[in-house]
Amino acid sequence: MDFNIYTFNEFHSICNLPIYKIEKLNKKLLNLIPIQIKLLLINEGSLTKNVEYLSGKITKIFTMQKENRKSKINIRCVWLETSIYTRLIFARSLWCIIYKNTMGKENNIDKPIGKLYIKHQVDIYKDIHEIYYGYCQNIEKCYQTQIKNTPMWGRKYSLYYENESYIIIQEFFSPYIINLF
Repeated sequence: MDFNIYTFNEFHSICNLPIYKIEKLNKKLLNLIPIQIKLLLINEGSLTKNVEYLSGKITKIFTMQKENRKSKINIRCVWLETSIYTRLIFARSLWCIIYKNTMGKENNIDKPIGKLYIKHQVDIYKDIHEIYYGYCQNIEKCYQTQIKNTPMWGRKYSLYYENESYIIIQEFFSPYIINLF
């Protein structure tokens, strides 16, 4: 499945693992992925809540790009950062605006998607498509850490509401995130 979301940040993949093949990988290969990163990559819960529990700080959203030019598709690019402005995750999402429910109306609010679901008690299903390891110079420049020239982990998944996919999300984790554990 190829669900690339075009934005101004081009991600260069070193390794791309479709989720259905991960179970088939031998243990030596799986051991190359740090356990802390595995917990974030394959977790189907709220990433924002998990980061808040790990950091002990409130996670904030810094929105970089929002588009909805009378289209049925909306692209949102955000940084998830701690309350002390440490950027931990870059996320970009592609929203299919076909629903007239509360969630579709609130997608431009500068809140984490997971928190909106929790607030509205919306039952969703997360289908993780792949995890990847690679680099992006534009994203790396924005990480406010001394860790440079280090590949980052990421994942891509779809969110389903009422058995319909309406959000595709790509997340790129700062190498610093491992320090939260």
